[in-house]
Amino acid sequence: MISFLGSIACGRTEPSSCGLSSKDLAAIRNNQQSLIKALLAGDWNGAAAVHTEDAVRMPPGAGDERGRAAIQASLAQMERPSAITLKGSEIKGCGDLAYAWATFSITWPSKGAERPTAFTGRDMVIFRKQADGKWLASRVIFNSDGSSM
Repeated sequence: MISFLGSIACGRTEPSSCGLSSKDLAAIRNNQQSLIKALLAGDWNGAAAVHTEDAVRMPPGAGDERGRAAIQASLAQMERPSAITLKGSEIKGCGDLAYAWATFSITWPSKGAERPTAFTGRDMVIFRKQADGKWLASRVIFNSDGSSM
């Protein structure tokens, strides 16, 4: 009773139907893995395809990339990475919205350097469920742990 009154007093109630099904969680994880596979293959079209048409990507130190076409154009400027890891992904959601956050590491092959270039950071992605059941990235923001991209 006290927790119920507390939730009313704070104006916060969560519908009992909130949460994601195991099918939804698998679809979001599949989206994450599809992005990684596309980036490793240098498939910029495939990497952009995991985003909604109106997606906004907010990379560190740069302006917003608005729309799938702008995201694809930006990705096409990137050198193909040699390794990508995603760790500790937490996925939560309700209805047709979900978020995922994780830490990541991207490595690019060295071009005349002694060692490959590595970029580590954290990301937050907002996913929207589409009419066909796919979950696509709608808003993406990521940052650096101090390494440069």
